[in-house]
Amino acid sequence: MQVKADARKEMKAKAEELIEKYCGPVLLEIAMYYSHIVPLLEFGMIQALLNFLQGLWVIDNIGVKDASALEIYFVFAAVWAFGGAMSITSGTDYRKKFSQYWKDTWKTVKFPHRGEIYDVFVDKAKKDFLPWSEVVPELEFDSSTQQMSLVTVPTMETVATAFWLDNLLPNKHGAMLIGSAGCGKTALINGKLRSLPEEYSSMNININYYTNSNMYQKVIEAPLEKKAGKNFGPPGNKKMIYFVDDLNMAALDPYGTASNLSLMRQHMGYGHIYDMNKLSQKVLLNTQYLAAMNPTAGSFIVNPRLQRCFASFAIGFPSIDALNTIFQTFLLGHLSKFNEEVQEIGKKLVQAAMQLHKRVAGTFRKTAANFHYEFNVRHVAGVFQGMLMGQAAQLQDPLKMTQLWLHEAERTYGDRLVSVSDLKKYKDLAMEQAKKFFNQFSPPILFAEPLIFCHFAQGVGDKIYDRIENFPRLTELLTGALDEYNETNAAMNLVLFEDAMRHVCRISRIIEGSGGHALMVGP
Repeated sequence: MQVKADARKEMKAKAEELIEKYCGPVLLEIAMYYSHIVPLLEFGMIQALLNFLQGLWVIDNIGVKDASALEIYFVFAAVWAFGGAMSITSGTDYRKKFSQYWKDTWKTVKFPHRGEIYDVFVDKAKKDFLPWSEVVPELEFDSSTQQMSLVTVPTMETVATAFWLDNLLPNKHGAMLIGSAGCGKTALINGKLRSLPEEYSSMNININYYTNSNMYQKVIEAPLEKKAGKNFGPPGNKKMIYFVDDLNMAALDPYGTASNLSLMRQHMGYGHIYDMNKLSQKVLLNTQYLAAMNPTAGSFIVNPRLQRCFASFAIGFPSIDALNTIFQTFLLGHLSKFNEEVQEIGKKLVQAAMQLHKRVAGTFRKTAANFHYEFNVRHVAGVFQGMLMGQAAQLQDPLKMTQLWLHEAERTYGDRLVSVSDLKKYKDLAMEQAKKFFNQFSPPILFAEPLIFCHFAQGVGDKIYDRIENFPRLTELLTGALDEYNETNAAMNLVLFEDAMRHVCRISRIIEGSGGHALMVGP
């Protein structure tokens, strides 16, 4: 018993020494030279550090005797608590800068020379750093049983973030992912929520401009049931995780606060809210939060009293290597049922799609007039989601598969462009990439009109995604469908001119896709 007490005393002294050694100098350095993706309180960073350590300083990791094992885990947690919310801000890569500062300043626990301090984790067996790449699992994707939108392909970045979510959730600590639109925040958290044990249940809450405290309270109370006395909680012994997406989108009141966020802060800080009719307390048991926000939209930041309740992580756009890994997983998994000739061009299709996206995003920039010219990872995913609709029976040669890629890319990028000149620029970019990666096909054949794929190419009743051979065939199909409709409904005397038929094909493609929705704008 005395040995345990002495060991505990030694570990306590070591923990205090580490706090004293690292926290003051690092916080001073950050205050002088660094910027986070959103403003963070020093108190909030220390709170995040302690929350991380609660999950890391466990017997399974550090044992019960060796106080020296505390430091490597402390450094691992400190790097993410102080620097996890850093990103590229105003042209400066603070994440990279902080990594170099840490390696140059703190030498007791040495990080690998290659890479950044964020690229490694602590291996509990070796008590040393190993790269995240060693624990990235391989994913086998089967398009016949899995939906692309419901699958998260693991990469170094997602594995690292998922590790910290796993660290925080069991102790009911909050985590907030912060990044621009389309960088994968929502997909990452939803992927983690789907993989949680059965003891957890979750609820997605999407904040919009009109969300206020009354609406928010009704939403968080909806999945709960009354327990004994003033206690409420999820059914049975489950634990409820609220995932609050677009946290900062609600309208601010004249004092610069949002009432729904004030209610959320009260819930997180005190564990209770109030019944607005009876003015009695409601204690919400077994509830906790995850959140995501875009710091370039809405109110840009949230109240620091709420921000401090979360460990904050800056989520950047996935690297080119990560995107190649993600989309090769999807496309090559889908093409595994195709013939060998089509399978062989799978990697080229991914490379061509990535290069075309890069050129499109660099050419068509957001302006006041064209504020929707913003192309991100969601658009790349849209191209591949469309390609996954093609099946082996219809796509039996590489030419047709390449044409499918060109069609999906034009639907994703070209349909968002607002002028004839912009569309011509886009087609030039597409032709440039097609010539570069698929020079075995001549451009007139690749871009032969009409380059249209739709779900009714072989008949309106058969949902088979295939290419329309010519406009007379498309006219025949749509006229037949219109006549059939007019026999049983009030007659629609539509003139099926060429652009109208193209629009029908576009709308059909969108609504057949998972979660597809469209906004058509024009005079």
